[in-house]
Amino acid sequence: MTKIERLRESRFALTHLLPWLLYCLLIFWFSAQSDPARLSPVKVPDKIAHLVLYAGFGFLFMRLLLGLEEGEKVDIVKLLFWSLSAALLYGLSDEFHQLFVPGREFSWMDLLADGAGGYLGARVLIIVRGGRREEKIKRNES
Repeated sequence: MTKIERLRESRFALTHLLPWLLYCLLIFWFSAQSDPARLSPVKVPDKIAHLVLYAGFGFLFMRLLLGLEEGEKVDIVKLLFWSLSAALLYGLSDEFHQLFVPGREFSWMDLLADGAGGYLGARVLIIVRGGRREEKIKRNES
């Protein structure tokens, strides 16, 4: 089965693709707020908020990538690279989006925190799954 066919499977789309897309929308929504800090019940430094938010992005994106690779031998380092790249690209679009939101601005340090968070989230998933540099991903059919 090709990766495109896998993405078109309704079960895969609901369990892997949709959570990541909804999370992207959540990030976009936070980015559209003039003062997102007021939404938090506790005061969280801006860079920590970016790191944590994008850790979720990286975790879900790595989960999506691993789901696409099920049944094949994968290079974890390559997938970590793609997770970091996706976090940086989405972070860049997020920072650009903030240029049009009153009270928000583009910040290279926020982008750096986004990339770091994306990588850490992806890495956490690999650690939780006990992944090595290369491994065969088993397909869980139920």
